[in-house]
Amino acid sequence: MKDIDIRPASAADVPVIHTLLTELEQVLGVHQAVTCTQQDLLKHGFSDSPFFQVLIAWRGDEAVGLALFFPEFSSWKGSPGVYLQDLYISESMRGTGLGRELMEAVYASARQWGATYCKLNTYKTNTAAIAFYERLGFNVVSSERVVIRDDL
Repeated sequence: MKDIDIRPASAADVPVIHTLLTELEQVLGVHQAVTCTQQDLLKHGFSDSPFFQVLIAWRGDEAVGLALFFPEFSSWKGSPGVYLQDLYISESMRGTGLGRELMEAVYASARQWGATYCKLNTYKTNTAAIAFYERLGFNVVSSERVVIRDDL
């Protein structure tokens, strides 16, 4: 895509990241699920020891896509990987190949820390996302269940 520039986000991009995350929330129909603030994103993503990285796809000065990801480790594989927390493509860019390009950019970044695999979750009802990830070679693992505790 010649008119798209994918680049790492900076602290100045935090308002854009927050906006794209809330757009993703609306598309998924999980209103009020995003409780993070811009300050949370700034503190945890752009400090001396960031917990995540973000790539933003730009078409001119318009943000049209986002990938938020971070390192993880598999004790079973004995190797580091990358966990893709959020992938969002604006409606106007869906079906253009931008999702594949963002994923390739995530893989390239993750290879820098030695990642050998990529892991993610998606809603069971998001059949379009599941089909997209399967086209990219992901395997749907139905034997795993996400378990979360929010009160540490």
